[in-house]
Amino acid sequence: MRPFALLAGIAVLLFWGMYMDLAALPPPMGARCHFAEVDVRESSPDRGEPPPRVEAPSEEAMPGPKGVGAFPLGWEQLSPRMGFGLTVADDPETWARRLGAGWYLDWRALPRYPEQKPEHWQMIRLGRGCVYPQPEAIRWLAARFPGNVWVIGNEPDNPWQDNVTPEEYAQVYHRLYVLIKGADPRAKVAVAGVTQATPLRMAYLDRVLAAYQALYAQPMPVDWWTVHGFVLREERGGWGAGIPPGFPAVDAGALYPPEAIGDVELLKAQIIAFRAWMAGRGYRDVPLAITEFGVLAPAGGEYPPDVMADYLREAFSWLATARDPESGLPADDDLLVQRWAWFSLYDPLYPASNLGNVDGDGLTATGWAFRRFVLSEAR
Repeated sequence: MRPFALLAGIAVLLFWGMYMDLAALPPPMGARCHFAEVDVRESSPDRGEPPPRVEAPSEEAMPGPKGVGAFPLGWEQLSPRMGFGLTVADDPETWARRLGAGWYLDWRALPRYPEQKPEHWQMIRLGRGCVYPQPEAIRWLAARFPGNVWVIGNEPDNPWQDNVTPEEYAQVYHRLYVLIKGADPRAKVAVAGVTQATPLRMAYLDRVLAAYQALYAQPMPVDWWTVHGFVLREERGGWGAGIPPGFPAVDAGALYPPEAIGDVELLKAQIIAFRAWMAGRGYRDVPLAITEFGVLAPAGGEYPPDVMADYLREAFSWLATARDPESGLPADDDLLVQRWAWFSLYDPLYPASNLGNVDGDGLTATGWAFRRFVLSEAR
């Protein structure tokens, strides 16, 4: 073979190899807003070839802290029920093993298998007329990392979060549900957590369910319900959770005073009410996760570290044992809540609830209470 022909052949092979590598990469996440005009015909479960299957890595191949001594808990000690919100760019494996948390969420969609520890819950963020990441990236992730839980939105009822009307949420939920299930029939799709389980927020969800039934002539399919467990004032123009979009005639809901934000009894009452709401609408057999709860307070003040640690212990103790034969999940011994995630590992806006000292690389008093509770439950 002539030298030129040999070089040309090598160049073709290199280009082909590079092309195949690029073909395996996900589409770009793109900008914040992509309207959810998903072609349902192309993404329906009964169309086209089944999605490609990718073998999950062995536990030995999973990432995790190496050589950090006996402080981190073993993978088998992580609680499958207890998790945390990761609001900063940090290593979830390291913090999960310090806390004993078996799952986490960071309000993103990532290339992670559900078998990886800690388990990551995928999330698609919404806006008025848009979704993020773009549908092509969602389809790619669902097909190549099957079996994940996908949460559609984050506080769609909150004007400072995803801020969509109930009717808008019903439509985007349907489009994304069909898209995800078409790419991965094993996926579990979850309704976004509303800010808190008050009558006003449950009225928002009633409108979501009614809109879905009217548009698609069937009850809304849900694999997981989620809810947030905060105690915030509902008042137009005031502090707290505001008024959900699509309720122009409502100016006030639950008018909690500022000192109520750390009242654990109000948290309990909200979760009891939400489970009763689920059962009354035909969703008693669906598991429930609290994907955010804690006390949204600045450092110090009425919520110093010892008070926050006590709040966490009382809340966790109740969540681990609260049952109801009329509304709890029958497959889970009638427990009201199947998973819960503390907010958060570290948030400079609401540091009273921080589980970790990110700069100091250690646990706070609240984080130690988390870890000790996990270990006490394992005994």
